[in-house]
Amino acid sequence: MELEVVWDAGATLGEGPIWYNNKLHWVDIDEGRVHIYHPREDKKETFQLSGKVGTVVPRKSGGLVLAMEDGFALFDPKKERLTPLPNPPSETLAGRFNDGKCDPQGRFWAGTMASRDGKAIGSLYRLDPDFQCEIIQNGIGCSNGLTWSNDQTTFYYIDSFKNRIEAYDFDADSGDISNLRVIADTPAGKNPPIYDGMTIDSEGLLWVARWTGSGVQCIDPSTGNVVEQIDVPVRKVTACWFGGDDLKDLYITTASVDETEEQLKDQPHAGALFRCRPGARGLPAVPFAG
Repeated sequence: MELEVVWDAGATLGEGPIWYNNKLHWVDIDEGRVHIYHPREDKKETFQLSGKVGTVVPRKSGGLVLAMEDGFALFDPKKERLTPLPNPPSETLAGRFNDGKCDPQGRFWAGTMASRDGKAIGSLYRLDPDFQCEIIQNGIGCSNGLTWSNDQTTFYYIDSFKNRIEAYDFDADSGDISNLRVIADTPAGKNPPIYDGMTIDSEGLLWVARWTGSGVQCIDPSTGNVVEQIDVPVRKVTACWFGGDDLKDLYITTASVDETEEQLKDQPHAGALFRCRPGARGLPAVPFAG
């Protein structure tokens, strides 16, 4: 299939794509930038923030919600106004926020990445519409892709520190998870590609970016088998999301962080936003309900 560069942003750490209101939102974590792409006009907007921003989600009442280096924050792109939220308290955070999305009820889930002496010490949080925050899980090394099954009974999650895709029973009313099982694991080997950002399509298949794997894999969660592979000419592929008028455009973010000059010569579009049409259809993004 044709893979198109739609924004050659040269992002250090492009991440968090999400389609909402005919726009593709994404971030450059290390540079503290929120990008908004308007494909109908081929318009590109960039907002520079004062700290690292791990992910972005739209807000039902307008504007955006960010998971930043030191906590959650509201952001109004029109006024370029950033309003930090008190939860979670910054002194409780281990590491920085890295990825997140809203569940079908509009609760914002985001986790941190942190380790000490080889031990994972980060957490996965849930920000509810009343702005109260709950810790869903501790002992997280590098919180990454997360999504929910179409029938809202299963939560899929990636802690890149473990380098596997996990599934949990999901209680839609309470937002609780239970009954961990592993649906895709990484075979032992030297420096295998890492499971990174993830989304789900209308048929319930998972689309997973592979850090250092130069691609996106479509995985059947019922078997763990890879049913399709999209090759990307960048080594560090970070996340993906379906967008476009028919939700059939797969947007893919990438990174250039920690690549040598020699490596970057071989991948001139490292840090770009890509787009392709793999034949699947995504689901509408759920905004934060608060």
